Amino acid sequence: MKNTTPQSVTTNFDKFPVGTHERLINGYWELGMMRFHTFTNGCGEDLQNTYNRINNGLGVQTIYIDLRSLAGEDYRNKSEIMDVIRSDKPTWIWFINCEALLNGSLAGWLRSILTTYNTDHIRVIFVLDNQEQFSNIFQCYSAPLYQSTMALDLQKS
Repeated sequence: MKNTTPQSVTTNFDKFPVGTHERLINGYWELGMMRFHTFTNGCGEDLQNTYNRINNGLGVQTIYIDLRSLAGEDYRNKSEIMDVIRSDKPTWIWFINCEALLNGSLAGWLRSILTTYNTDHIRVIFVLDNQEQFSNIFQCYSAPLYQSTMALDLQKS
């Protein structure tokens, strides 16, 4: 299996006990697992801060991108997302206000950049409000992001 871990991220998930957040995050990087979804009620601020701390310890920057803010922006040519992708710096992105992805144009563009650009250096987490939003964005066959994520593990350490 090809190691898709960015060169500047040094992982060693074997040194952490099974079931710990540290092993989980290290494993996501080492195994090249790239796109996740979670729900606001299950992945609150404390857990997000834990994941951010672990990523920062690996030398990974963590950022939040409000997808609603892209509505008025020329996101196709200039946006924080494009800056991160072009930078090649390892980055853990929390996408918030995912209802903006109900806009097929934005969702299609995001799918395109996440699948056609070299994105080995990023991990993205879509933070969803509820199951209906998840179904409309990721489970509807005609949706641009159909089945493009896996559930972010929220195990308790």
